Amino acid sequence: MSRRERNLLLAVDDEVDFLDLIVQVGEGVGCEVITADSAEAFREQLSQRQPALILLDLQMPGMDGIEALRYLGRIGTTAGILLASGMDQRVIVSARQLGDQLGLKMLGTLQKPAMLEEIESLLSRHLEPGERLTVDELARAIDEHELVVHYQPKVVRTNNDWQVRTAEALVRWRHPRLGLLPPGEFLPMAERSGLIVGVTDFVLTDAIRQIGHWRQRNLDLGVAVNLSPRLVQDLEFPDRLGLILREFDATAEQLTLEVTEAASLDDPDLVMDIFTRLRVRGVGLSLDDFGTGTSSLTQLYKMPFSEVKIDRLLISEIPTGRAAATVVRAIIDLAHNLSLTVCAEGVETSPVFEMLEQAGCDALQGDFIASAMPASEMEQFIDVWNGADHTLVPVVRKK
Repeated sequence: MSRRERNLLLAVDDEVDFLDLIVQVGEGVGCEVITADSAEAFREQLSQRQPALILLDLQMPGMDGIEALRYLGRIGTTAGILLASGMDQRVIVSARQLGDQLGLKMLGTLQKPAMLEEIESLLSRHLEPGERLTVDELARAIDEHELVVHYQPKVVRTNNDWQVRTAEALVRWRHPRLGLLPPGEFLPMAERSGLIVGVTDFVLTDAIRQIGHWRQRNLDLGVAVNLSPRLVQDLEFPDRLGLILREFDATAEQLTLEVTEAASLDDPDLVMDIFTRLRVRGVGLSLDDFGTGTSSLTQLYKMPFSEVKIDRLLISEIPTGRAAATVVRAIIDLAHNLSLTVCAEGVETSPVFEMLEQAGCDALQGDFIASAMPASEMEQFIDVWNGADHTLVPVVRKK
């Protein structure tokens, strides 16, 4: 296919009023919007244009959403796909999982009827930056220290309270023209180009340096870092990591590496070697994005993980779907039975916080607690949070 057109949104729905709303909201956030209200119009638009985003209704006359996903898979679209439907949340989740299996870029879901603010937020999150980024720019950014690391606090259950004990290191790019860019706008390019190794090395070094700095200030704070699959298959990585830890007087126990299941698929024996060496040295290992369509239960007992991190998409579905809450509880119970701790990311509201608290989740992370912030702001946040009362009703784990 031809290169997709930046910020071109194709909205597919048989409800004209909903399409009009999408056009209004989409153009308001900077999208060019084209529409299709039938299967024929859907195919015709795709034959003429290459959208960057497709908002797809699952209930279309002449071609339902599942048929549309299969069609998009056959033509090899690279567009990001957002599903919209008024159907049961379990149906939407199943459709998303099918899209994942077809190799499509599934970005999110929208439950109808949707508020204007929800649509605006969903589209805004997936807009590309105003000017195209290049590999050369990113390589220069790494060399010239334009990347910065922000830290998102993670609260951990301690007795009957929640306390900040660790933070996730999240990279940002302070672009000279475009300002501060979130990771979603450049990490996919970094993965494709191989520059992800340089980005990960930078984040790891900054995070470990920060651990040492906090220790000097009598702040015992751990850090979690997302590990590139490329480094997961580098036998020398554990030794290099040990050198960095010693250089900045940080202990291995203060570091957790977050990896996705995909990291172990190509060469599981090699990955097992590296993971086991990391765990023997005291580094924590977290299975990231658990609860998505590609999650495998076998990873929980075959690989030496210390933590399971429940995917933010599943957490986001808790308020609208009883099934999501049931699955989350099952994951927590399963992990505990395997002697693993559980972290939920993407905690955005008080009801979700309370549900996870009652389900026995060990750690919580999300904007309801705090957004990612510069390291210089962490100490003040910790003083405020840890000094407040977060008393809980004790949760009894199942034997």
